[in-house]
Amino acid sequence: MQINTETKVGIFVILAVSVFMFMVLGIGAFRISSSGHYPFTVSFDDVSGLSEKAEVKIAGVKVGWVDTIELTQKGDAQVKIMVSKKYALYDNAYAIVRQEGLIGSKYLEIIPGDPMLPQLHSGNKLTRPGREAVSVDELLFKFKNIATHVEQITDSMKDAFTGPERSEQLKNIVENISSASSKINNIASSLDGALSDKEALKAIIDNIQSFTTTLKDELPALKQHLSGSAESISRAADEAREGFGSIASVSQKIDEGRGLLGKLVNEDDMYRDIKTAVSGIKNYLAKFESLGIIFDAHSENMQRPSDQYRWTDIKGYFNVRIHTNSSFFYMGQIASSERGFVSRDWQYNTYLDSRGNDFAEIPYNEIPTDPNDQVASLNRRMHAPQILTQHRQAFAYGFQFGKIYENLAFRVGLFEGAFGAGADFFIPVGTDKLSWITTVEMFDMHGLQRLQYADERRPHVKWLNRIFVLNNLYLTFGVDDIVSDNASPFYGFGLRFADDDMKYLLSKISLNVAA
Repeated sequence: MQINTETKVGIFVILAVSVFMFMVLGIGAFRISSSGHYPFTVSFDDVSGLSEKAEVKIAGVKVGWVDTIELTQKGDAQVKIMVSKKYALYDNAYAIVRQEGLIGSKYLEIIPGDPMLPQLHSGNKLTRPGREAVSVDELLFKFKNIATHVEQITDSMKDAFTGPERSEQLKNIVENISSASSKINNIASSLDGALSDKEALKAIIDNIQSFTTTLKDELPALKQHLSGSAESISRAADEAREGFGSIASVSQKIDEGRGLLGKLVNEDDMYRDIKTAVSGIKNYLAKFESLGIIFDAHSENMQRPSDQYRWTDIKGYFNVRIHTNSSFFYMGQIASSERGFVSRDWQYNTYLDSRGNDFAEIPYNEIPTDPNDQVASLNRRMHAPQILTQHRQAFAYGFQFGKIYENLAFRVGLFEGAFGAGADFFIPVGTDKLSWITTVEMFDMHGLQRLQYADERRPHVKWLNRIFVLNNLYLTFGVDDIVSDNASPFYGFGLRFADDDMKYLLSKISLNVAA
């Protein structure tokens, strides 16, 4: 079966179009569908080198692409990005322009933000402007020092030969030599005339006497000038010799591979080691930059006395949360209380009689326990083999591990010095101007932090609410120790700052102090 020419051309065109479409889709030049991604926008002052279709990454993992880059009327760049729906961005998220290696292509790195803040929705603009990439390369810093040394040597030679004093001395030498040459010329002319005229010979002799007198008078000054000039020239030559010797020594050491610069020029292993070290430092700094730190402090003002304390209690909390990634964190806690946190000591006593023997007239187990018998109660209390002493500590400490699941976070660890667990839930309120986080904590499972813990063998359960009226300021209210007789409602306020907020505040404080 033969295939005609038209069929061959059609098959060839279909194959060419298929290969073209495969290559286009393979390199991602066109994207057929973006249904699995959310659009966001971010503004930059400068996006040099960043192009459309560039990759968008979070912690080095590709999560989307740059859709469009437009210039606004304000003169900044408006970048529209597409981010996979699997990843969430929060209210203080921002973007950074980065580069793959030293000569690689540029991409967009997204810092997701604080998971405790409201989540951005599809089409939102990142409230914080993006940051441009910063390039720092100081691998050849030693060359700057060598250039500085060569420049100093050149300046020394220049001063030695062209300084104001040296120029004046050379000028005087030339003038003296010129004056001597003129007088010698006069002598020669006089001798020529003396051969034919006695009077001329007499005049020549007079001239010689005059020249001798002049030479006698000016010779010490000429000698002094020549001596000073010779010393200056000698010192300049010595300095130039030392300078060239230093340059030759440096060049020889570099050729022999001695020193850091010599090894860098002559050994490929040294260059590769430095390159590897710089790459490792860069990767470490990138991981450190992705680490999120949140500082949180709030107060709780109780509304009723509890635990045999005369006044209402006031508690304060300072928490530091370290987010290693978007879903896991550590939290350190310092808690203070006006009433104090209970601690106990047991004292074991031995009673002796007048002869030094153990007191055993009445066995402790046989002492009557009738509460109406004051004597029996006193004996039982005074002769107890162990006595309990209770103290109040002003501070308690905690350390917790946390895991985040979208709007819900779980914590486990030490709460106010006792083991427990807690949960935080972000309540959607339908507006970006207000955020509400409710928290339930349960710790001190046997009630050991209460004074009368023998009668209150119940855990410490606490309900706490945080309502953010601003990004960093929130109000607190709830109920403390709900399931015991010490239950008390409370209210207060708190402050929360991320690490970028602290850097901004410290920079403003330092500027004000400097002013």
